[in-house]
Amino acid sequence: MSNAHKPRLPWIAKLLAIEPFNITALWTTSEIRQIAFAPLFDQWKQENDVQLFPLFDADTFSQVTISQSNTLSWPTITVQIRLAKRVIEEPLELDPDELYRNSTLAQKTQRLDVGNLLREAREAAGLSQTEVAAKSGTSRNYISRIENGKSDIQLETLNKIVQLGMGKQVHLDIA
Repeated sequence: MSNAHKPRLPWIAKLLAIEPFNITALWTTSEIRQIAFAPLFDQWKQENDVQLFPLFDADTFSQVTISQSNTLSWPTITVQIRLAKRVIEEPLELDPDELYRNSTLAQKTQRLDVGNLLREAREAAGLSQTEVAAKSGTSRNYISRIENGKSDIQLETLNKIVQLGMGKQVHLDIA
């Protein structure tokens, strides 16, 4: 499978609410999901995963942060990881895939369909993808990927494509 067709792995982008043993987070999938830890606690108790037992304390649980690898982390709790003949200590991080599977959807954020807007504006201007690409200093392939939702675009790049490639202006409203 090529990288263009692989689904994005879910990661935590932002913590929205931390309650006793429940966390609500914005995920990179554009979803707001709630993670109820009570079922996880039961599983960890059954597995006797003592490294996770500090999370059963509400004060400790509330010290959650997002790690550099975009998952839940408790920097005040260290876990031991065995690597061959060494043991290293790291802050406790939970697997984002497990967290995602054990979460429930609270809200799906609305996707902004920039690609479709770009295609409609290009076609209304009577321009081909090749013409827009040449005028804006990008490639026809890139324009196609944006229009088909296969590539993200930064606002600065969108502005360049619209202004230089189509001779139009971008207007952005936040309501």
